Amino acid sequence: MKYLRLAAAGSVLAGAALAVPLLVSPSSVPRARADGVTTEAVFNNPVGTAAQQRAIVNRIVQLIAGAPAGSRIRMSVFYADDPAIPTALVDAKNRGVNVQVMFDHKEASDDAKMAVYNQLVSGLGTSKSAGSWVMMCPTDRGCIGNRTLGTVKSINHNKFYLFSSTGGTSNVVVQSSANLHNGRDGTLGWNNALILAGNDPIYQQYSAYFDDMAALRTNNNYYDTRTPVTSGDAKIHFFPRQETSGVSAYNDPSEDTMATVLDHIDCFGNTTVGTSDNHRTIIRVNQNIFSRTYLASRLVALDKAGCYVEVVENYERSASDSQASVSLNTLLAKTSSAYHGVLVRYYCDNDTTWTHSKYLLVEGKYYGVADRKIVWTGSANWSTNSLRQADESILQLEDSAIFGGYAANFAAARDNAPHQPANGAAISC
Repeated sequence: MKYLRLAAAGSVLAGAALAVPLLVSPSSVPRARADGVTTEAVFNNPVGTAAQQRAIVNRIVQLIAGAPAGSRIRMSVFYADDPAIPTALVDAKNRGVNVQVMFDHKEASDDAKMAVYNQLVSGLGTSKSAGSWVMMCPTDRGCIGNRTLGTVKSINHNKFYLFSSTGGTSNVVVQSSANLHNGRDGTLGWNNALILAGNDPIYQQYSAYFDDMAALRTNNNYYDTRTPVTSGDAKIHFFPRQETSGVSAYNDPSEDTMATVLDHIDCFGNTTVGTSDNHRTIIRVNQNIFSRTYLASRLVALDKAGCYVEVVENYERSASDSQASVSLNTLLAKTSSAYHGVLVRYYCDNDTTWTHSKYLLVEGKYYGVADRKIVWTGSANWSTNSLRQADESILQLEDSAIFGGYAANFAAARDNAPHQPANGAAISC
């Protein structure tokens, strides 16, 4: 079902919750039907059936099963305590696939995670001179980033999978937002996975990034070392990215990839996409953590300029980062502009379900070109840690069919959010 865009600006706020039907996100949205693996978007539905909750896990297990002997699988994830994918990886190694796995040191944080890690140690070994192995990044740092800001340390927060061959298709990348956990940051939260098939330059960039991580090549400005690469309709960004010398790490939009994206959005000039009234650009943000305050201010400014802006996010009442509160209050602030204000829907830390995705959708004019539909998705939250400290990746794709799947998924996450305030409301958890 296509997302129903709202009409006259004056009626948007009152009708927003009713004008857009509840959409249950599809588990898989392919770009094209063909033999082998195609570029597709996979979404789990945390309020659906067990199979819908595990859609991402099950699809990755299928891809692992499709890897032939002599091929290579690489995985870098924050942590795993669900054994489904690790078990499939050991099975792949036993049939002749080279399997290389990398975790953040969080994998050592409890017995359930260590059970999975020990399973992989037993099945893959730990020698990086061998074809298969498993490792953790060092304590209190990522594999690339090793920076501390206040009390927050670097982590390997990645969630990607690389297949040199699977299902008859070479060089497949899976960029996910999900941890391998049967909880709100995994199967029981809104998550997505973008499968990019056969894009050799993007695959090679991921693989080189993995090499650097495995070698523990410390670099707190990795973004400028492995600069973003565009190939076809895709572009890849790797982190951490350092702020300008002498500028606060928390307040430097000039060295912020998402700030640059927002700065190049125009609200008018489209002819076929955007809102149904006069094709205003639509901006949709779905974030597990939103604490870069200047991004919130920029979204408010874009709304006032005429864009239609929606945000779905989590809010943690006990979060030590007050910037999350500032960001959400900025988005919720009462507006006197001609438009409705940013439409915000959010989840609280005591809610049964979360959104754990980290994506941005732009439907409209971007970098001076009208009528575009672009997805930015990955492991990176809109937090300072994700931008300045953590090992992260963001995959950008301009593809109408894939975009449609993300728009439907956004509507489902938005419409299922327990907190649906009117513009000007206070945070309530």
